[in-house]
Amino acid sequence: MVYLMKSKLGEVALRLMYILCTLAIITGCTERTPGDNNGQSDEPPRLIPDQILYQSDILLSERGVKKVLIESDYLEKYSAKDSTIMAGIEATFFDSLGQITSTLVSDSGIIRENSKRLEVWGDVKVVSNNGVTLEADSLFWDQGRDSVTTESFVRITHRGNVQTGYGLQSDNSLTNFRIMREVKGELEDVEAVERKQR
Repeated sequence: MVYLMKSKLGEVALRLMYILCTLAIITGCTERTPGDNNGQSDEPPRLIPDQILYQSDILLSERGVKKVLIESDYLEKYSAKDSTIMAGIEATFFDSLGQITSTLVSDSGIIRENSKRLEVWGDVKVVSNNGVTLEADSLFWDQGRDSVTTESFVRITHRGNVQTGYGLQSDNSLTNFRIMREVKGELEDVEAVERKQR
């Protein structure tokens, strides 16, 4: 797997850095009292990220074939925990020929590089190039299997038809999918929908 990152530091990043530095100074200036374990805290030390990036792009590929391009507003990488935590995510998925199969947006997410998984949550929306739209609270993408799964509530819309339920198994292009339980559907007149779109 290739892991490529680039960062564009802008005005927003400078503001966030200022806020983080201010918070670090404020929390670092706490008062110590006698008998507090010689100034030592019983709390475990806070894990510090190896990298912090703003407006970053991450390209995940396998054997030279790009799989997904993930853009995020904010990113923290923790190598020891195999975790790259992101906020403000836009992801583009590709097939073996490099063609776009679907796009995804979400509030937050985490990449687990060793297990080749992307987990996203918060207003997740996926739009495939075949016109299927998936909305969910959370999704898990497995790079090795090119599969998308979730246990959360899902809503799938295609050509005016809506299916809802809980749990999902799908390929990343949303061509073959299965809603697991409490499945409901609303069917519209396909010809009427197509006339509206013209």
